Amino acid sequence: MRHVVTLFVAISCITSLAAASQTPSGGAAAGQPAVRACAVLTRDLVVPFTENKKILDLIPPQEEALGTSGTACEHGAVRLQLFLGRGGKRTVSAKDFQPISGAGEGGYFRSNRDRYAELMVWTGKHSLDLQVSVPSGRTAEVIKPDVIALANAIIAKLP
Repeated sequence: MRHVVTLFVAISCITSLAAASQTPSGGAAAGQPAVRACAVLTRDLVVPFTENKKILDLIPPQEEALGTSGTACEHGAVRLQLFLGRGGKRTVSAKDFQPISGAGEGGYFRSNRDRYAELMVWTGKHSLDLQVSVPSGRTAEVIKPDVIALANAIIAKLP
């Protein structure tokens, strides 16, 4: 009987490990977003914001889960946080956020001391937050149109 219990435990462990290893490649696990941020934040979208293009070859995109419906991707000079759902609150309390149009159903833009430009945008099915490093010698305001264009390129890739 002891051998049967040991065998059962071993099979259970192997089965659960196999199932866990199939979840990332086999589709979204329960509670995980259907669209992964690194799948839409592709190299071609990041290159215009990256001063040293070689860094993209040295450091691969890094993805992380955000809660039960979000995912984030850090790729070069750009960080994308992508959430499924429209999001409830579409206002911000910080005084330095400016309302914008021209991306999704609208959003807000701000400069973080010209170190990075941040853009929050909502669509019918998703909300996203972009943080883009400001290149040397430029300001967040100068790259604002490019960041809005980046948001639109990402939105175009969403289901």
